[in-house]
Amino acid sequence: MPELPEVEVIRRALEPHVVGQHIARVTLRAPRLNRRQGQPQQIPERVVGRNIQKLGRRGKFLLFELGELTLVIHLGMTGQLRWWTRAAFIPDTHTHAWIEFAGDGILSYRDIRKFGEIFLLRTDAVEATLRLGIEPLESAFTAEGLAECLRHSQVKIKSALLDQHKVAGVGNIYADEALFRAGIRPTRRASSLRRDEFKRLREAIRAILAAGIRHGGSTISDYRRPNGEPGLFVIRHRVYHRHGKPCTVCSTPIRRIVLGQRGTHFCPVCQH
Repeated sequence: MPELPEVEVIRRALEPHVVGQHIARVTLRAPRLNRRQGQPQQIPERVVGRNIQKLGRRGKFLLFELGELTLVIHLGMTGQLRWWTRAAFIPDTHTHAWIEFAGDGILSYRDIRKFGEIFLLRTDAVEATLRLGIEPLESAFTAEGLAECLRHSQVKIKSALLDQHKVAGVGNIYADEALFRAGIRPTRRASSLRRDEFKRLREAIRAILAAGIRHGGSTISDYRRPNGEPGLFVIRHRVYHRHGKPCTVCSTPIRRIVLGQRGTHFCPVCQH
């Protein structure tokens, strides 16, 4: 599933193409994508003729601001956003939506499993509707704030990091990588972490997310950048999907367990 780095890579790549563009036509072929808010026909009716004023991101959500309305896209597990010239665009079986702009550009949404979402919100209702936690790359994300948010939680620290109402955008890949970098075992209860461990974890989360963005995100299976290229951070993973391989620090085989129904990877020696 695309996480904060992948969604931010997509946002940065699309921003120069879409901001200021006039929406000429919208096609939505999979009503399931619109299940959260309204009816499928409402999206074309309400967005055609508008200009995209800003392209933002909140956690794993992309926010196409159209004035008092915002078009929200969540990529789910297998969603892809691709930018095309009009002549090059040919929708396939899994292309479920696309936006045609007045200029020579088309933005398509492709999703094999259709777990993603496309819906409209009033711009002033986005925060209240999505109910997301703090953005980990913003200055407000401090060690003290992270500790205050998690120190009373009795759930495992890995599961706590995946709670989007607490920390927005961190998913399975980057939680595993950040916990390894911080030297914290994912099975520890969040309430057991000491002040210095929260500080290390905060720094690790920011460093891992920034590195993921810098290297174009992590392509495990379906994620692609808007130009169709894969993300290259996967070759820099130190624990995620490396079970059975030697730890890059101590050479102990990386372990994989299931925690909260998620595959979880860690080094049994380096993480305590």
